[in-house]
Amino acid sequence: MKKNVLILGSGGREHALAWSFSNDKNVDKVFCAPGNGGTEEIAENIIVNLANHQEILRIAHDNNIALTIVGPENPLADGIVDVFRKEDLRIFGPDSYCSQLESSKLFARDLMAENNIPQPLYYACNTREDVEILKEILGLPLVLKADGLASGKGVIVCKNEKDYKQALQDIFEDQKFGDAARRISLERCLDGEELSVFAVCDEKDYIIINTAQDHKRVFDGDKGPNTGGMGAYSPTPLSTPQLLNRVGSEIIQPVLDAMCERGHPYRGFLYAGLMIVDGNPYVIEFNVRMGDPETQVVVPLLKSSLFELLWNATEGKLMDTKVHISSQTAVTVVLAVEGYPGSYDRGMKIKGLDGLNDRLVFHAGTCKQGYDMVTSGGRVLNAVGFGNDLSTAVKDAYDIVKRIDFNGKIYRKDIGSRGMQIIKKGK
Repeated sequence: MKKNVLILGSGGREHALAWSFSNDKNVDKVFCAPGNGGTEEIAENIIVNLANHQEILRIAHDNNIALTIVGPENPLADGIVDVFRKEDLRIFGPDSYCSQLESSKLFARDLMAENNIPQPLYYACNTREDVEILKEILGLPLVLKADGLASGKGVIVCKNEKDYKQALQDIFEDQKFGDAARRISLERCLDGEELSVFAVCDEKDYIIINTAQDHKRVFDGDKGPNTGGMGAYSPTPLSTPQLLNRVGSEIIQPVLDAMCERGHPYRGFLYAGLMIVDGNPYVIEFNVRMGDPETQVVVPLLKSSLFELLWNATEGKLMDTKVHISSQTAVTVVLAVEGYPGSYDRGMKIKGLDGLNDRLVFHAGTCKQGYDMVTSGGRVLNAVGFGNDLSTAVKDAYDIVKRIDFNGKIYRKDIGSRGMQIIKKGK
């Protein structure tokens, strides 16, 4: 019997999930809370404040929801999974305790230290004085991370004195990260290639569903301020079977074992953000949900049923699932509004969406205004291209980008270039 699914969130990640479920033979109807202009075309949007857990429970009951999937990190950190489980409602995601792997950088660092999981050298800092003393001892480069959730923007790489002084101002004087920066994780800066690994976990077992590499800075050449992500590609040329086996045995499985020992078995997506140094993986961060925009390239490459995969994970039967992943490469380019990640205008009409036929575009910051689709956020759309190799997929994605327009449209023109360099070096 087909089942109803509820997706919590409103970005490109949630549109990608809704798209997958809407094409799944196991799914009857998809609901998105609150969703966006793109999800409105394939699912039923329900306006809700994600901090209102009782209202979300009501939505699940009223719409006969069989499975709820949590997109963003805040509801997970706030305990939405704990609330659903008390009501005996099926939800895919970790409880609030396990969610500290993302909501507290120092919780994650301490857990990794206790379980010999590879990571950079780190120190917990409670004051500006702590940071300044350690900087004098260790020197630069260093990485300063707000301990709490900062919408993916609480990480500052200090390569030189100018970066370091600006970081001190941002964190301690301007308090850009608010309460999230009450504590700081000061870390050694690792020099290598970044790699994101995505796993589905059912408390004891895991399945890696793919890898990706994203582009955080707003401008080409990794210049400008950090964003939620300006583009991504999947898989990466770094992700050999041998490396992924190591990531599983040295990183993911020890996390699952540690959580079981603490009485909080981990069920949900586990996103390991890694730095590969001399062929060895080190954990830069954990996320307890799928990434954005990485979901927009990982999910379309999953050719087997996402619903079956997550349903079996909630049953503790993950390893009974047959997972088929496409051999193609996917690339997504984020179309944003000028001014993002700072202040930006809203309400600009988006042109060109109607003429894309079967090309894949996921919406992020959009909403319907009469018959028009208009911008409603900083990251507006995700153009997704495919190919048998990375260069072909890049061309396909940028071909879509050229066909879409709105006032103030900005995008990076070098998405996938790091992957191309890795491939070139390997030849």
